[in-house]
Amino acid sequence: MVVLPAPRLTAPSRRNELGLPEMWTLYSEELRSVTRGRFALLGTAVVLLGLGGLAAVASQDTWLDSYGVIAYFLVPLGFLPMTAGMLATPRANRFVESLFTAPVSRSNWLAARLLVVLTLALAYYLALIPTMLVFVGHVGMPYLLGRFLLWAPGILLISIAVGSLVGVVFIGRSVAAPVATAVGLMLIFAVLVPLQELLVARGYGASASGHFVLLSPLVLLKNALGFTLAVGTLPATTTATWICFAVVLLGALALAAWVFLKLQGVESWEASRGQRWILAGIVVLLILIPIAQSDTDYTLAAPAPNNAPDIPGLFLRGGGNLALVDPGQPAPARCCDTLLNRDQWPTFPTDIATKQDLLIFLPVDARSTVATLQMQLTGQSGLDVAADPGAVAQAAGHLEKYDYPAGQGPMAPDGRRIASGWIARIPIAFTPTKPWDLGGVRYPLDVNVTYTLAGDDGQPKAVTMRGAIEAHISTAIYEMSAAGAFFPLLCLLAGFRRWRRTR
Repeated sequence: MVVLPAPRLTAPSRRNELGLPEMWTLYSEELRSVTRGRFALLGTAVVLLGLGGLAAVASQDTWLDSYGVIAYFLVPLGFLPMTAGMLATPRANRFVESLFTAPVSRSNWLAARLLVVLTLALAYYLALIPTMLVFVGHVGMPYLLGRFLLWAPGILLISIAVGSLVGVVFIGRSVAAPVATAVGLMLIFAVLVPLQELLVARGYGASASGHFVLLSPLVLLKNALGFTLAVGTLPATTTATWICFAVVLLGALALAAWVFLKLQGVESWEASRGQRWILAGIVVLLILIPIAQSDTDYTLAAPAPNNAPDIPGLFLRGGGNLALVDPGQPAPARCCDTLLNRDQWPTFPTDIATKQDLLIFLPVDARSTVATLQMQLTGQSGLDVAADPGAVAQAAGHLEKYDYPAGQGPMAPDGRRIASGWIARIPIAFTPTKPWDLGGVRYPLDVNVTYTLAGDDGQPKAVTMRGAIEAHISTAIYEMSAAGAFFPLLCLLAGFRRWRRTR
């Protein structure tokens, strides 16, 4: 008699008719359902178009500070309430009743749902690339942008993790409670970032308040990546900070899965009293561990966010002795800002010569005669300055009289304010080069003037004046507009195609 071996019992394989695993089938269907709504693609296009428009407008000023904070920091936080709503929706529309009784693995469905949110997060991150490439193509990759490119994925991941936990904890027939809770957490996480910078700037980074702000995972990740938005110091060590961030990220995901798969039934909670206490204890630990264990030794100097020069005390309004006007135009009635073209828009384009008349307000009373006048103009940080040599040589013989407003004239050597003085007009061409941002790029300008007065024994007097000009990359606004419109146009075309097919 031949004895056959007993058949090996295995769990039935959850595959569809195409042979794909169940989770990937669920993922495919869930992803289709997200974009199946009539206005889903239109709404996506509007959001991306808004970001693209912001990127184009911000190119006229400091793009990295204005657009970068919004696109790489604030908008990714929006995935927190979105994830909470997507995980709470099956409870609200009673779909979970079918899910819990259908021959479908609840764990596979939850994994597929989270993969859908991760796919949307990846799509958003990819949508930022065209405008980022325009910026890098003009000014290179500054340190701050490199850290933003790492910060944004971390914010997206932590938003999805915390949002999933909030979404599964609330059981009800409405998504209002989980979404409102998620919005509150989003605001707390966002507000603690500038608060932490303020505390560090004032030397309270290691205080009780400095520890409390580490409740925000965004602050943890910022410290771990080693960058700041405004202050000049960082934690000298980051090992504990990285561990705390990983604990919050993985802990929130694991806790969300445990709650959904083990503690909840079709209609309500099925957790025992002990499990409820464990759940509450884990949530408290996720809050306290970062507060108690993260690094707070703020002794390391923060690296420069870009290669912008340090120009301290230059951009206060008023108090300057230089002015810029169009060739042949009169001097301004009120003078002068140290940022010479503050009131001009658009500002000077980079890599293009802009002709202006530089007006130098000499601290000389109009009743005195200027015998000789020499000057030296020096642009810094990539500013090329070309003055008319003939005009400089003949400046002393072509001075212009200027009447100052009462009490606003420069100080004379004897301490009184000059009511009427002399202006030297020098035709000049500015060519800003080597910009470090798309707009709002400020270049220092030094003017050293030496003059003598008639009847003053020929004793030369020296005056040093300093100002700056602002410049922008003239083509950036058009390139940003085109780059920012690429993905919105794709969404609009896809939405139009769907409308034509389903109308």
